[in-house]
Amino acid sequence: MNTCPKSQEIRWQVIKAMLDEFPALKEKVRNYLNNKEQKP
Repeated sequence: MNTCPKSQEIRWQVIKAMLDEFPALKEKVRNYLNNKEQKP
């Protein structure tokens, strides 16, 4: 996996665009992260 800071910035921009474009996906990610925080 490429850990170049520029590659990571581009990856984050793609993920953010997908979450902004697909509210259902954004909600699923939010639920996943909330459930993950609650589990030890």
